[in-house]
Amino acid sequence: MAITFTEFKDQAKKILNIDLDGYKLDRVERRTKSLMRRYQVDDFDECIDLIKHDTEFKDAYLNHFTINTSEFFRNPENFDFLESDVFPKLFQENRKVKIWSAPCSNGSEPYSLAIILKEMGISPRKFEIYATDLDHTILDTARQAEYKENSLKNVSDKILNTYFEESADGKTYALSSEIKRMVKFEQKDLINARFRNDWDLILSRNFFIYLTKDMKDQLINKFTSVLNPGGYFFLGNTEYIFSPEKYGLDKIFQSFYQYEG
Repeated sequence: MAITFTEFKDQAKKILNIDLDGYKLDRVERRTKSLMRRYQVDDFDECIDLIKHDTEFKDAYLNHFTINTSEFFRNPENFDFLESDVFPKLFQENRKVKIWSAPCSNGSEPYSLAIILKEMGISPRKFEIYATDLDHTILDTARQAEYKENSLKNVSDKILNTYFEESADGKTYALSSEIKRMVKFEQKDLINARFRNDWDLILSRNFFIYLTKDMKDQLINKFTSVLNPGGYFFLGNTEYIFSPEKYGLDKIFQSFYQYEG
């Protein structure tokens, strides 16, 4: 008799070394079955066997399971707030400002930050942009930094002409090496990994909507524990922290929270 989805999930999380219990169960099952249909996998027994023994399928499962949709300056009013309010306050002091994009998907979010800081005339010596994601395939895409038009719909002509080079066939735009050098990418499992301390701004946008209530609570505590007092926590537009004060947070604008410490 074929194993159940619950049995599959318990085996898969050990093989993949990710905590699938932290994600909403219906989403895990839905995306697993979607991939099985794509690869014509008959049941969970065959699926777990492929994850165990087929590296290509294992990578495809991780890639399919993780969240890889992003665009430059997503929800532009939030990036306007970063430029007009958050960054001027963070750079008042004469010290390096540390920024973390987690998860970073295809790199468009951390690169958006780098472009803003470049436009503001702030030297790269004065900041660090760190970007992490669970999916090593999407990290390779981020490092390559070549984007189609749908990722650039919020990019002005001025920014596009300054920092991107259109391909000969007009299908993609390559980001300048100068901006690429401003972002450091690394693979990280946000649920299981330990976090570095001393962050001034953490962006974790459109990730919490996929988590269970308990895991969301754990991760908010985990993120705030590594934020500097006065630092900022930036979520997606559809994500909310109820009773932010219990985490030491104060909501200051749409999806922005400030850590009071």
